[in-house]
Amino acid sequence: MKRILLYIAAVIFIIALASPSFAEPEKVLKGSIEKFDYKNNILTVLDYSGKIHYVNVTASTTVEIEGEYFNIEDLYYGQEVDIFLIGNKAERIIAYAETDPERYGYIIPGSRFVTGEVLFLKEDSIEIKNEGKKEKYRITSSTKIIKGGEPVSVIRIKEGDKVLLTFNDIYSSEVDTIRVQDSEEAITGLMRGKIRLVDERKEEIHIYSPYIYKEGNTWMPYGEYMVKLKITDNNLYNGGRRIKLSDLAEYKDREVYIAYSSKYGRLNVSKLQVKSGSLRVYESSIDDIEYGSGRMIVDKSIIHFNEGTIVVKDNKLVDVLNMEGNKKVKINAEYKNGMLYASIVAIEGSSILDKRLDDTKIAIYRGKISNIHDYEIEIGKLINKTNYMKLTEDGIWREEKDSARFSVTEDTLIYDSQLKEEIPVNSLLNTRYFDLNSIKNSALRNRLQNKFYKDKTAYFIVRESSFGKELLALNITPHISSYVSGLGNGYLTMGKIEDINYDEYKMALADVKNYNTLNRRWEYTLDETLDISQAVILYNDVPIPLSRIYTLRKGLTAYVVKYKQTSRDVGYVILIED
Repeated sequence: MKRILLYIAAVIFIIALASPSFAEPEKVLKGSIEKFDYKNNILTVLDYSGKIHYVNVTASTTVEIEGEYFNIEDLYYGQEVDIFLIGNKAERIIAYAETDPERYGYIIPGSRFVTGEVLFLKEDSIEIKNEGKKEKYRITSSTKIIKGGEPVSVIRIKEGDKVLLTFNDIYSSEVDTIRVQDSEEAITGLMRGKIRLVDERKEEIHIYSPYIYKEGNTWMPYGEYMVKLKITDNNLYNGGRRIKLSDLAEYKDREVYIAYSSKYGRLNVSKLQVKSGSLRVYESSIDDIEYGSGRMIVDKSIIHFNEGTIVVKDNKLVDVLNMEGNKKVKINAEYKNGMLYASIVAIEGSSILDKRLDDTKIAIYRGKISNIHDYEIEIGKLINKTNYMKLTEDGIWREEKDSARFSVTEDTLIYDSQLKEEIPVNSLLNTRYFDLNSIKNSALRNRLQNKFYKDKTAYFIVRESSFGKELLALNITPHISSYVSGLGNGYLTMGKIEDINYDEYKMALADVKNYNTLNRRWEYTLDETLDISQAVILYNDVPIPLSRIYTLRKGLTAYVVKYKQTSRDVGYVILIED
């Protein structure tokens, strides 16, 4: 009987311990976010008495902002929070928007500016990496962006850019000004070669048998047997281990990967990785990625990455955090001890036709000039049974169904590619008076007098937004009577400007890739030279007449809509961006 009583007492005691009244009580931590350790899932919080707390975040932790559920990554550095804790584990986080009159964002007093490298950019926020930690700040329509000493649009900021963020109010995470690094800070390319000499005194490294990385995931001979590069202790790695310049001498005759830049007339090492295995090459999308364990799955293979992995995107050296699931990548990996380690990851850049951060996008249409109105041009059918076409982000011409009108401004560039003559805007608009005698080219003058351009085919380059469709440039092509019948002669090409012949209107492109409409993939090909005498050119949405192509510099990315005429490739639309 006594044993039974003891057993009952033990059961009652265990049940009592499991009951809420005996469980560890829930407590609330109030403060502002200082840091989020994404590898160990630890949130650092500064409470209102100035004490630092380290909180464990799990997959079951919920995040609420104004009654809506968000992800932990949506929290801002400096954002005020109430964290409901069981022990040191966050059960629930309530974060407060800065518009809440009861709360105020927080930045450490005296920190009126923050520097870092852009990880991600959205319409209302910028996320940077600063001294190894991720920080997220608010941007608004009032945020000013400065690049090269001039105000620019938010679309000019790229992942990997080094930025300086300044704040009008040290108690707010709202950014007043973003200053973007000069373009000279971008990398020039990737090199592979063997170490011949490390000169610590001159801070130089000599590389022999160098190869240059081409965007087709291939390596081409550099052209010189020996290359000298300026080098410092920054960003030198053997695997995931950071090494010093003095250590590099131990790796003589070992192969290395180098991301390099060109400044002050010489080559400079931006990041170096010692090669330590057999090369394997992959080109696919990231199926899954784990930042904490440093692993990703690409083409059904587990590939490890670390701090020393060279990651590039849009000619910028970016962070491993910029590698996201579903992004297309080209990887140079080393096979060692039965495992794969990524040495170089090239992330495919965004399409020039993708929707942008300012909620605008560039669209290219092909159709006939159906009607001309007061500051409007209507696009019409190419032929009786085929409506006008629109170039999609995937590089496919798609027939449109609805009619469309595009607004015209005095800044719209209108070009007759057959005559190779620019057409004054007012001379084409029916409702605007224009003295045609002021036009020196008699053929152009006659065409305008005879309303020649109505029903002629043209390329329409349009900026689309929630406010409407603005015609930036119109390239009229009367010598191509039916685009549909000659669709097989149309090509899409991308490449980097290598050289421009201003006298002959020729543009040489390197790292060239053409769009294959059969398999819907970009395929790399040989460098080529385009005839641009019949093209309309836009640089960061601004039309550039042929008389001002000297403003374009080497290294800019060009997206070309071209048409093959006999043995020549002629560009008709060229979109250029940084």
